Amino acid sequence: PATTLADDCYHSMFEGCTSLTTAPELPATTIAIANYCYYYMFYNCTSLTTAPSILPATMLANYCYSHMFENCTSLTIAPELPATTLVDSCYSYMFRGCSKLNYIKMLATDIPASNCLYGWVDGVALYGTFMKNIDATWNITGSNGIPSGWEVQAVDPSIGG
Repeated sequence: PATTLADDCYHSMFEGCTSLTTAPELPATTIAIANYCYYYMFYNCTSLTTAPSILPATMLANYCYSHMFENCTSLTIAPELPATTLVDSCYSYMFRGCSKLNYIKMLATDIPASNCLYGWVDGVALYGTFMKNIDATWNITGSNGIPSGWEVQAVDPSIGG
């Protein structure tokens, strides 16, 4: 499995695979130069119930996960998102239309990048749990941040929480 990715490498790979229920684990830890690498990868995979447990890259590229799980209407738990610094549009529309999604663990401490969370949780479940880095300096709610109505719990990644 590739641990270093290039631009567009998995762009739309499983797009529209309506019978896909379990996504493969994605081992790439280096995507900082791989713009659009997972762009639309699982878009409209309406039967997807199990996402990768973690998206392990901590240095992201522009648009790297944009639209990745959009309209995965059976997905309830998001992959863990350990990156602490976000880049332009990296998570934009990532979980848009995931109407059953009710758990996200996102460890970003700062979100200064342009549109990094634009519409990323638009249309998720009305109630859920959002695990937020205890050191986070941002406090955005709604479709461009923490979903409105969700419980927020602080997590300390340095102790594995």
